[in-house]
Amino acid sequence: MAYQVKNIIIGAAAIYLSAEDSTEWTSAPVLPTVSGTNSMIPALDSSADWNHSGFTSEGVEVSYEPDYGEVEVDQLLDSAKLFKQSMKVMVNTTFSEATLENLLIVWGQQNDSLTSDSTSETLAIFAGSLGDEPTERSVAFVGPAPRAAAGTKRERVYHVRRALSIESSSHSLKRNEATVFPVSFRLLPDPSFSGQEYGVIKDRNIA
Repeated sequence: MAYQVKNIIIGAAAIYLSAEDSTEWTSAPVLPTVSGTNSMIPALDSSADWNHSGFTSEGVEVSYEPDYGEVEVDQLLDSAKLFKQSMKVMVNTTFSEATLENLLIVWGQQNDSLTSDSTSETLAIFAGSLGDEPTERSVAFVGPAPRAAAGTKRERVYHVRRALSIESSSHSLKRNEATVFPVSFRLLPDPSFSGQEYGVIKDRNIA
């Protein structure tokens, strides 16, 4: 493969989360339909199914973590065969806008734990009950992609259907630092989509 500078990508992504959580949907939300070379970002901005998370820090990190078992044999003094025994996919980012809506996402709470009236918003710090299932959401993020031939612009769209924030999190209020919300999403496979159980990554030409 020849060296291709156009394949080097730099830049941040815009992150969107499903407006409804798994307690409200019958199936995970799909990406909006866009025509031709229109960008996905305006379509997500105008969709009632998705909410923009605002500014982020340190970008978005996607980790793909397969775990393989080994069959060792005497004659080779090593493994003769590897087999996949488990799988884990994670998406990590940091929300820079310290809204209660973002904190609800980080804490993995259901939408109805956030209430508002004409003068205030209130996020209940929800304890839950033994055996509660974690709240699922869908996540989409759109960032730069390698350029196509003749310098055509492209965007890279990630869409993961089942994302759960289940890890511990902390944030601080300090005199000389912004309050940010780090979040780690554990992805679960959706068996309804054979071969793309966790989601898809798509590079699209845009005008």
